[in-house]
Amino acid sequence: MLQGWKKYLFHSKEGGDGGGGGVRWGRISASVFFLVLLSLAFVCFSAFYSGDYGWSAATANIGLGPAAEAPAAVADPSPTNLSHIVFGIGGSARTWSRRRGYNELWWRPGVTRGHVWLDEAPPEGAWPATSPPYRVSANASRFRERASASRIARIVAESQRLHAGDAGVRWFVMGDDDTVFFVDNLVATLGKYDHEEMYYVGAPSESVEQDVMHSYGMAFGGGGFAVSAPAAAELARALDGCLDRYAQFYGSDQRLDLRGDAYGLLAAHPVAPLVSLHHLDYLAPITPRGGDRLGALRTLMDAARLDPARILQQCFCYEVQRGFAWSVSVSWGYTVQLYPRVLAANDMEVPLRTFKTWRSFGDGPFTFKTRQVAPDRPCDRPLLYFLSSVKKNGQDGSGSTMSEYSRYREEEDGRCKGLPGYGAALKVETVKVFAPKMDPAAWRRVRTEKAVLPNASVMVEPYLGSTNKKLSPG
Repeated sequence: MLQGWKKYLFHSKEGGDGGGGGVRWGRISASVFFLVLLSLAFVCFSAFYSGDYGWSAATANIGLGPAAEAPAAVADPSPTNLSHIVFGIGGSARTWSRRRGYNELWWRPGVTRGHVWLDEAPPEGAWPATSPPYRVSANASRFRERASASRIARIVAESQRLHAGDAGVRWFVMGDDDTVFFVDNLVATLGKYDHEEMYYVGAPSESVEQDVMHSYGMAFGGGGFAVSAPAAAELARALDGCLDRYAQFYGSDQRLDLRGDAYGLLAAHPVAPLVSLHHLDYLAPITPRGGDRLGALRTLMDAARLDPARILQQCFCYEVQRGFAWSVSVSWGYTVQLYPRVLAANDMEVPLRTFKTWRSFGDGPFTFKTRQVAPDRPCDRPLLYFLSSVKKNGQDGSGSTMSEYSRYREEEDGRCKGLPGYGAALKVETVKVFAPKMDPAAWRRVRTEKAVLPNASVMVEPYLGSTNKKLSPG
């Protein structure tokens, strides 16, 4: 919801053959061979459809009623759009008034589909029209001390039953009530996969300690995961049986599975669409603009509405003058970092470690490389600029934008002013970035080639009037 989402595909095939002989001994041998083959086939069948896999229908329907059949597959060549996605948001009647703002940032009434699933009904007349509609989850008290976690886990199954007859539903997406989705990027991401196959799409935690404790092979739920309609139908059959069978496991959350200040990661986002942000109540406001957490997020969402595919995408440029050089990193729609020295691009794309691990509040390890903020070397730190405005650039209908980033004044170290380029950098008050609108289909072409991102240009003011440099993709 911040790195690219990964896929898991479950697929099975069956097959077999047999033979016979002509003479009596041959018939006996063939019969014995056939019986052994049949027995092995039965053992393999039993092993696959029971135990660890949990796909057997025999234990699948406890408490949730009969599993609903997925609608008959009808070939639909149209690209996936927002109407094909059903959201299931895990919430609580007691906390909704505090967390509804996160959801109302991205929910589009009359366009987005799905429900907030609550533990109990809210007071009559208290549900705001700007929030997603709600439903009350099925009673999960039989799971005893795991009732709360089990209720959340069942949301995909309950959503599937609710929409089982709707052939227009391709994906079920799960998230928490403190998750912000970037729905255009979500559509682009899911559009890469065949929704008629069994797909489970998500990502592990950023914190290694969480992955070690739970699993590297699962999508952490709070920040969002997606299940294709056929996979959701099978999951609905098996889920309660799995909850009984794997009672020792417990779910966890993702994106961002961090604490503190997420600035370093957001300023150096990987080359992947921003799909969701999570655990926002446990993070500092992502920008000093806008006041509180919601106000800070709103500035990011406003930029994303103009160019969703480009949001947070990182680009670099360099300014060379007589006696000094600058390095500039742009995280589009969010922040600019100006280093009054030369810093290699492969260093600038490594996030500054402004955050802590989720569980232990430690400095790592994380599932990606980080670099230290270096409090003992203040002259190595960049000057920071945050988005102050963004608008369409011109009337050509191309969707190109002009975003402006203004200086965030921290306490400056007087020792740095004498360094080449530092004094000149302190005169820069505003950075403007001109960018063409990024094609969402570009993500279908992304593997590791970073040059897929359309170039932008940056204007630094005031310094010798202005300087205009072409940005290189991150």
